[in-house]
Amino acid sequence: MNDKPLIVHVLYRLDTGGMERIIVSLINATTDIYRHAVITLCGFGALRAEIDHSVTACLSLDKKPGKDWASHVRLWRALRRLKPDLVQTYNIGTLDLAPMVKLAGVRRLVHAEHGRDAADPNGDNVRYRRLRSWMAPFIDRFVAVSDDLQHWLIERAGIEPSKVASIANGIDVAAFEVPRTEPRTRPLLADFAPAGSVLLGHVARLDKVKDQASLLQAFALLHKHTAQPCRLVIVGEGSQRAALEQQIDQLDLGDTVRLLGNRHDVPALLAECDVFVLSSIAEGMPVTLMEAMAAGLPVVATDVGGVASVVDDGVTGTLVPASDARALADALEAYVADAALRRAHGVAGCARAAGHFSLDAMVAGYVALYDALLAGRAGAVPLRSRSGMAGQREH
Repeated sequence: MNDKPLIVHVLYRLDTGGMERIIVSLINATTDIYRHAVITLCGFGALRAEIDHSVTACLSLDKKPGKDWASHVRLWRALRRLKPDLVQTYNIGTLDLAPMVKLAGVRRLVHAEHGRDAADPNGDNVRYRRLRSWMAPFIDRFVAVSDDLQHWLIERAGIEPSKVASIANGIDVAAFEVPRTEPRTRPLLADFAPAGSVLLGHVARLDKVKDQASLLQAFALLHKHTAQPCRLVIVGEGSQRAALEQQIDQLDLGDTVRLLGNRHDVPALLAECDVFVLSSIAEGMPVTLMEAMAAGLPVVATDVGGVASVVDDGVTGTLVPASDARALADALEAYVADAALRRAHGVAGCARAAGHFSLDAMVAGYVALYDALLAGRAGAVPLRSRSGMAGQREH
């Protein structure tokens, strides 16, 4: 019999995205301490293959659009069968499942807030705020991945401060420290970004909240007004692909913008880029920004959500207002025109990523939270170091 506690992660869909990658990283980093299972409302994408070897179960509720109460019953049955020690739900799409989790006999429930969607980028939706307040009695702890989300939960959603924990996202920094050549060589993109061109990179799901439409408008302005050859690669898939392809055609950017879809070689692609750009209208604490900084890239990003807690404006990159294509283009042009600025901000970003956004720190935060809740303690416990966890594995 396996006596390790079972953690069940419940999310809308396990597909390409920053939050989903955080879940995968957390699961794979703690299999020595906990058992894990994943339940999705609406299926899986490519990331499932990265956890199949690590989880007790991975299943979908096959939820229909709108309110599908039968999927709630399927969740109840799955939890009764799995008998988890703790359940963690993610974002607004799973928030209303909290009563069903408790009805299934689960003693401990954590709800993680990783960011908001395009329908409510600033958290102004009164119904959504009230829903968090209504669900709070069923939830033992809310996790906010940024200071912005933590303050919003407490000050605007009315959640008791004692119920809100802050755990910053983290990445395996070493995985993105790919050697960068000078002058730049691009074995993956040589046919697209010739020597002497400045390559801009963007990694995100193709979704309205990421506002790639404004990014394309900004790139069109940049391409028109700079003499320096520029290229843009967009890595990711999503519901907006067809609309973005149409916009690329309308702006006559077919030779200078490439949609690469989902890729498994993101570190190598980032190593071929010169600047990273993020155009979102809402964010929690973007993992892609951390990855880009770890890869030594200067960052141009919209100043939304927890972005400012990642990017040190004027030191590791430049922050601009959301949905402002002209401001985005101007910020990008400053880096396109100045290789020394690119190098300086890239070096600073790499150091910041290594010092502030490590996977070890994030994992330690979740382990401390889980252990405190599983032990029935309301307060925090000292964070266990990864060296301490390694010692447990040896025993």
